[in-house]
Amino acid sequence: MEPKDGFVEANGLRLHYLEWGGDAPPVVLLHATGFLARLWQPIAVQLSARFHVYASDARGHGDSDKPPLSGAEGPAEGYGWEGLAADLRGFLDRLGLVGVPIVGHSSGAAGAARLAAKQPEYVSALVLIEPTVFPPMPVEGSDERKEQLASGAAKRRMVWDSREELIASYRQRRTFAGWREDVLRLFAEHSTFEREDGRIELKCPAEIEAEMYRNSLSPDTWDLLPRVRCPTLVIRGENTEPMLARVAEGVARRIPGARLAAIASGSHFVPMERPESIAAEALAFLEGALPAA
Repeated sequence: MEPKDGFVEANGLRLHYLEWGGDAPPVVLLHATGFLARLWQPIAVQLSARFHVYASDARGHGDSDKPPLSGAEGPAEGYGWEGLAADLRGFLDRLGLVGVPIVGHSSGAAGAARLAAKQPEYVSALVLIEPTVFPPMPVEGSDERKEQLASGAAKRRMVWDSREELIASYRQRRTFAGWREDVLRLFAEHSTFEREDGRIELKCPAEIEAEMYRNSLSPDTWDLLPRVRCPTLVIRGENTEPMLARVAEGVARRIPGARLAAIASGSHFVPMERPESIAAEALAFLEGALPAA
């Protein structure tokens, strides 16, 4: 099932999104830092049996606008959890989506949780996959991990001779080692564009991805979690990093009534590794959490 493309103007930005499904209640999917909406495709196709699925490209990612990190008016704002939540609110407003379930991965989960806490009327249920919402006193290793990710992103190779070359290289990297083949190919196809010289380049600029990681410690979002009142499922990969496992467990404890689930053989990138398991968990949870249509 091929999705439909769309764009909306929100917060002064042109945001790209995809849609799957027909006349059914909506659900919104939010991707992680460095990725894009199209990676949700295997999950979105399964969810579309019950929902009309929307997935948006965050600012700086995919085919959405990419405000520079600095300009005549000083440093750019919006490349952090507060900005993600504000862009999400603007996106929902433009499409008339209020009181909808939201599924977010990593930074997408952080932005969704922040919006649910501050403006609960927008969110009817949450599925937070590997949420990167850290406490005020960082979990042991979180500072080092944040700097490692930011440094790695800033040095990321942006240009490749072909998508096949990119796939062959990425298969050797720990981050992508467990990805399902079709999802890795979705990444190669849709997270890149063809340059005038015939080579391909990643759509998400390295400096923007690095900035997102630098802004990934958001203690105020952690403090807001007890204000989330909608039904919430927190999902982590069974084999995720110990620090991220502790974060997921902490998020589930702080949100009243939240449930925690672990996906077997999954890492922090479990939506790309085990999309069928994520879709099954999300569908079962949302069907129980939401009123019958």
